Amino acid sequence: MQVPTRWGAVAALLIAGVVVALQIGKAAIAVPVLQRELSLSLVVASWVLGAYGALGAAAGLPSGIVASLFSAKRTLIAGLVAAGLGSLAGALATNGGFLIATRVVEGCGFLAAVLALPRLLRTVTAPRDRETVLAVFGAYMPIGSVIMMVAGPHLVAYGWQTLWIVNGVVVLVYAALVAFLPLHEEAPPANPGRAVLPNIKQVLGAPGPILLALAFGIYTFQYAAMAGLLPTLLVDRMGLSISTAGAITAATVAANAVGNMFAGALVRFGAPLWGITAFGFSFVGLASFGVFSEGLPVAVIAVMASASLAVTGVIPASIFAAAPRFAASSALLAIVLGLVNQATNLGNLTGPAVMAFIVQHFGWVRAPMLFVGVTIAGLTISLLLRQAMKHAKTRP
Repeated sequence: MQVPTRWGAVAALLIAGVVVALQIGKAAIAVPVLQRELSLSLVVASWVLGAYGALGAAAGLPSGIVASLFSAKRTLIAGLVAAGLGSLAGALATNGGFLIATRVVEGCGFLAAVLALPRLLRTVTAPRDRETVLAVFGAYMPIGSVIMMVAGPHLVAYGWQTLWIVNGVVVLVYAALVAFLPLHEEAPPANPGRAVLPNIKQVLGAPGPILLALAFGIYTFQYAAMAGLLPTLLVDRMGLSISTAGAITAATVAANAVGNMFAGALVRFGAPLWGITAFGFSFVGLASFGVFSEGLPVAVIAVMASASLAVTGVIPASIFAAAPRFAASSALLAIVLGLVNQATNLGNLTGPAVMAFIVQHFGWVRAPMLFVGVTIAGLTISLLLRQAMKHAKTRP
């Protein structure tokens, strides 16, 4: 007899993802104020922004391996507490070095939380709902970013420390709520340490997890390149104000969240997961010719950029939904997610840099070539993923 989906627990866990995602967006909102009040150079400010990404790029897989040794609920609570305490400590910063250190603490908490949440979501959903729920979970990052874009400026008006304190309190309060949430996890092995090496070999020795990681890395590569440099395109090339460019960029991020949610509906109606990723990647190259066109008006460019990020938003959702197919246990899933997280952050770090190099040396008109390359690579991986999923053992 199948256990029914516990929708209350599902909602609570999905909100937890949004809560930790708020911590990434707050730094981008506060950078101008931080530079002025803490006398930060642009380089130091970039590290305040990029601490999460650098940490994930360096420690995603190792974090997944460590998380596999502990229960998902304890990992989630520990992650929320670390993120909350890091945020509160950051409000006390008087220099860039201390603030970056607290951001690293927050980043450790963020990693722990996002590695634990899909594991817990799998335990509270019936098999028929599992892929849909995990697809919807993929929207946690853009939803958190949009909320912070809307609420952050109002909090910063009372000082950047207020932004840090409010975020810290919200995360710690939510950690307390999760502690009282009844979650029944699968029983851990008697000696989890002994199973680590076999689990690592099982994950890294199979094509499925590696393909998922590559797909997510390519997705975040193009997302960071598009969303990261879109304000620059709109200001430098189109002559818009910074506030207008920011509003358009926020709209594209919101569209990405809609795409994530739409993927959940596609999964619900039986669309193949590899087909969803192929659909998302196929649109990237086409849309880029409109986004970086010299002759189109601003409104059309904004619509094309929003459409591109909305359609590609189906990719992370489908990857989260597919991950359990390559992990027969919670411990294996933690390692798979760690590998995916590492590739994700490598994409986030390299996307804007490669895009900036192309624009600087060849101009905006050549930018579509980068996204055509993304389409080719993404479609290739999607087809390979189709074969890998045929041989994957689906967990009952």
